Amino acid sequence: MVSRIKDSLARQIRVPTQGLMGWLTTQILKSKNGVLEKNAVRLSDIQPHHNVLEVGFGPGIGLQHAAKIVKDGPGKVCGVEISTYMLEKASSRLRRPIHDMKMELTFASVENLPFGTDRFDRVYHCNTYYFWPSMQDGLNEIYRVMKPGAFMVTTLNIHSIKAAQSRGLLKYGNPDPVNYMCALELTGFKDVKMEYYREGNQSYQAIFAYLPVKPALPVDELEEEDMQAAASDTSDASSAPNSDLPPKTNPSKS
Repeated sequence: MVSRIKDSLARQIRVPTQGLMGWLTTQILKSKNGVLEKNAVRLSDIQPHHNVLEVGFGPGIGLQHAAKIVKDGPGKVCGVEISTYMLEKASSRLRRPIHDMKMELTFASVENLPFGTDRFDRVYHCNTYYFWPSMQDGLNEIYRVMKPGAFMVTTLNIHSIKAAQSRGLLKYGNPDPVNYMCALELTGFKDVKMEYYREGNQSYQAIFAYLPVKPALPVDELEEEDMQAAASDTSDASSAPNSDLPPKTNPSKS
């Protein structure tokens, strides 16, 4: 019985659904993630003209803080969430900025973001990366929608994560922050670092990832394209009848 309850709660933490366990999970998220959400917004240094994205917004606590910053400027806050229950809760909480067209909440996965390329100045998320089905696919999509010069903030509480792991509540996630930071660097983010903070009696961590410049295509596509171009150039040069290159000579054999 206890194991079934733990398994149900572990599933709800990943994707909350409507019902008693979903309600309980929502209360846990409000209690545990409130400080993380507020400080993710603060550390993102959001300005009124910024376009902002939160990935996995839960009950909408962080969105509420971000909306206050952009409400009098040309910026806008967007959020994606894979839980229809959380989308419903956050939409109810944030009716005003949604009505004022300062916020857009969407049912979508991080692996398939419904936004154009180079859209966002700031991206943040709290305790979500370890639930993504494919961390690399998710980061590739975030990279795509971020503008050059943008940066992303990830807040987490390593102590709480370890406690949840020991209770079997993160069995459907991979919360290793080192793995996440390595994936950020492989994706093309720069100056990836973790910093430690405290608010009151609660400590937490923030992972920063910057995107100072951005190639026209993802790095892997660029490398493939460069190789194809080099192969094409070599082929063209060797077959051109009027090539300016000196004729090839065979090295003498010893």
